[in-house]
Amino acid sequence: MIGQPFDSKKVREVLGSLGVKRVSGPGAFSSSEEIIWIPRASVRIDIYQAQKLNGLTGSNHPEDEAWIVGSVELLAPGSDDRIKAPFSGPLPMGLAIGSTPQDCIDAHGPPDLDEEHERPGFSGRVLAWRKEHLNIAITFAGQGRERTMISHTVCLIGCIGAWRHTHPEVFAP
Repeated sequence: MIGQPFDSKKVREVLGSLGVKRVSGPGAFSSSEEIIWIPRASVRIDIYQAQKLNGLTGSNHPEDEAWIVGSVELLAPGSDDRIKAPFSGPLPMGLAIGSTPQDCIDAHGPPDLDEEHERPGFSGRVLAWRKEHLNIAITFAGQGRERTMISHTVCLIGCIGAWRHTHPEVFAP
């Protein structure tokens, strides 16, 4: 779905096996970016109007395409208060929400970002990779053997807000 026009019917079809029966679209008075929450499936989809996404990423989506998928997050409890159960489907590259940081490194190779991250109410590790046309960021909460994956994000921009060693506002592949 990344980089493709947002289609709530297609999203519903993909997530149907996880019990999703309805997927909303952007609001009537939306800005140039929206978040589509699907708590039942533990999924968050960020969509952008083509003009906004083109400006952020340097891409060339036709501006008559109303909304483009810019990010898909597969989540577990601890990522957001709306999420009550871990994403139950398979993740890309044979991973699962129960995968360890080393499993992720084995699947994707050495990360471009590997940081212990502290902020109010959170302590954990962030692994991220820059690929040719997208980014991958995986967040683990906790320390040591108690560390658990709370989000697996594939995106066109950012994924973790800012990449400390590249462009501080936004990173686009």
